[in-house]
Amino acid sequence: MGEDMDIMGNIRLIENYKTFLLTSVADLHISMLKGNRANVEEIKDEISQIIILSYLLSKKLGIDYSSIDEKIIKKLRVSLSEENNKEQGDYLSLITYLKEGRE
Repeated sequence: MGEDMDIMGNIRLIENYKTFLLTSVADLHISMLKGNRANVEEIKDEISQIIILSYLLSKKLGIDYSSIDEKIIKKLRVSLSEENNKEQGDYLSLITYLKEGRE
Protein backbone atom coordinates (compact mmCIF):
# COMPACT_ATOMS: atom_id res chain seq x y z
CA MET A 1 0.00 0.00 0.00
CA GLY A 2 2.91 2.36 0.74
CA GLU A 3 4.21 2.05 -2.83
CA ASP A 4 0.75 2.88 -4.22
CA MET A 5 0.65 6.03 -2.09
CA ASP A 6 4.11 7.00 -3.38
CA ILE A 7 3.00 6.52 -6.99
CA MET A 8 -0.13 8.60 -6.39
CA GLY A 9 1.97 11.29 -4.70
CA ASN A 10 4.34 11.35 -7.66
CA ILE A 11 1.45 11.58 -10.12
CA ARG A 12 -0.01 14.48 -8.18
CA LEU A 13 3.39 16.20 -8.02
CA ILE A 14 3.95 15.69 -11.77
CA GLU A 15 0.55 17.22 -12.50
CA ASN A 16 1.41 20.17 -10.24
CA TYR A 17 4.75 20.69 -11.99
CA LYS A 18 3.00 20.66 -15.38
CA THR A 19 0.45 23.20 -14.18
CA PHE A 20 3.10 25.46 -12.65
CA LEU A 21 5.16 25.20 -15.84
CA LEU A 22 2.25 26.29 -18.02
CA THR A 23 1.44 29.11 -15.61
CA SER A 24 5.06 30.29 -15.68
CA VAL A 25 5.11 30.30 -19.49
CA ALA A 26 1.88 32.32 -19.50
CA ASP A 27 3.34 34.76 -16.95
CA LEU A 28 6.45 35.18 -19.10
CA HIS A 29 4.31 35.84 -22.15
CA ILE A 30 2.31 38.49 -20.27
CA SER A 31 5.50 40.17 -19.04
CA MET A 32 6.95 40.26 -22.52
CA LEU A 33 3.75 41.78 -23.93
CA LYS A 34 4.39 44.79 -21.72
CA GLY A 35 7.22 45.77 -24.05
CA ASN A 36 9.39 48.54 -22.62
CA ARG A 37 7.42 48.47 -19.38
CA ALA A 38 8.55 44.89 -18.72
CA ASN A 39 10.66 44.49 -15.63
CA VAL A 40 13.89 42.62 -16.47
CA GLU A 41 13.98 41.08 -12.99
CA GLU A 42 10.44 39.80 -13.46
CA ILE A 43 11.38 38.22 -16.79
CA LYS A 44 14.53 36.63 -15.31
CA ASP A 45 12.44 35.27 -12.44
CA GLU A 46 9.91 33.71 -14.80
CA ILE A 47 12.55 32.19 -17.10
CA SER A 48 14.44 30.73 -14.13
CA GLN A 49 11.17 29.29 -12.78
CA ILE A 50 10.51 27.61 -16.14
CA ILE A 51 13.99 26.08 -16.13
CA ILE A 52 13.67 24.89 -12.52
CA LEU A 53 10.27 23.32 -13.12
CA SER A 54 11.53 21.63 -16.30
CA TYR A 55 14.41 20.02 -14.43
CA LEU A 56 12.19 18.97 -11.50
CA LEU A 57 9.59 17.51 -13.85
CA SER A 58 12.25 15.55 -15.71
CA LYS A 59 13.55 14.13 -12.42
CA LYS A 60 10.05 12.96 -11.42
CA LEU A 61 9.74 11.32 -14.84
CA GLY A 62 12.94 9.36 -14.18
CA ILE A 63 15.24 11.50 -16.31
CA ASP A 64 18.36 12.76 -14.56
CA TYR A 65 19.57 16.32 -14.89
CA SER A 66 22.77 15.48 -16.75
CA SER A 67 20.89 13.67 -19.51
CA ILE A 68 18.76 16.79 -20.00
CA ASP A 69 21.94 18.88 -20.31
CA GLU A 70 23.36 16.38 -22.81
CA LYS A 71 20.16 16.48 -24.87
CA ILE A 72 20.24 20.29 -24.89
CA ILE A 73 23.83 20.24 -26.16
CA LYS A 74 22.93 17.72 -28.89
CA LYS A 75 20.00 19.87 -30.04
CA LEU A 76 22.20 22.96 -30.09
CA ARG A 77 24.81 21.14 -32.19
CA VAL A 78 22.14 20.03 -34.66
CA SER A 79 20.95 23.63 -34.91
CA LEU A 80 24.54 24.76 -35.53
CA SER A 81 24.74 22.55 -38.61
CA GLU A 82 21.69 24.16 -40.21
CA GLU A 83 22.25 26.72 -42.94
CA ASN A 84 21.53 30.39 -42.32
CA ASN A 85 21.60 29.95 -38.58
CA LYS A 86 21.70 33.47 -37.18
CA GLU A 87 22.04 32.28 -33.59
CA GLN A 88 25.31 30.34 -34.04
CA GLY A 89 27.23 32.53 -31.61
CA ASP A 90 24.52 32.15 -28.96
CA TYR A 91 24.37 28.38 -29.47
CA LEU A 92 28.15 28.06 -29.20
CA SER A 93 28.30 30.12 -26.01
CA LEU A 94 25.47 28.08 -24.48
CA ILE A 95 27.22 24.81 -25.34
CA THR A 96 30.41 26.11 -23.73
CA TYR A 97 28.47 27.25 -20.66
CA LEU A 98 26.78 23.87 -20.22
CA LYS A 99 29.99 21.89 -20.77
CA GLU A 100 32.39 23.98 -18.70
CA GLY A 101 30.18 24.68 -15.74
CA ARG A 102 28.15 27.49 -14.40
CA GLU A 103 30.56 29.33 -12.13
